[in-house]
Amino acid sequence: MEMNNSEVKTWHILVFMGLMGWMIYMIYDKPTIVYDNVKTNCKEDSLQLVINELQHTLETEEDGWDSKEKRYEDVIFEYEYGLNHLKEYQPNAYKEFHRIIGFKERFSVESERENKKRLNDFN
Repeated sequence: MEMNNSEVKTWHILVFMGLMGWMIYMIYDKPTIVYDNVKTNCKEDSLQLVINELQHTLETEEDGWDSKEKRYEDVIFEYEYGLNHLKEYQPNAYKEFHRIIGFKERFSVESERENKKRLNDFN
């Protein structure tokens, strides 16, 4: 059986109309989604996430400062311990140390006092 030209056109039109109907059904027959509650919840959630992130950052930085402070205290203790050792057992090295940090050509008790005063200002 052969189809004549008018029958082919009819089939093409029917298929085309069926596709158009199906597309219109898919596009316009969807339920409407209400976004009002979702938007406010999302804003609250995003604000809560930012708050939590900032609190975590603050705690991390506070812990970091505590550990840095402890490390600096340890360094200062070791420095003072080393200076006391030099003063007791290596007096020439102790005098040389104070001469060097005081930018002097010769050691003097006055430069030692100035250095101690300057170093104690940081404590």
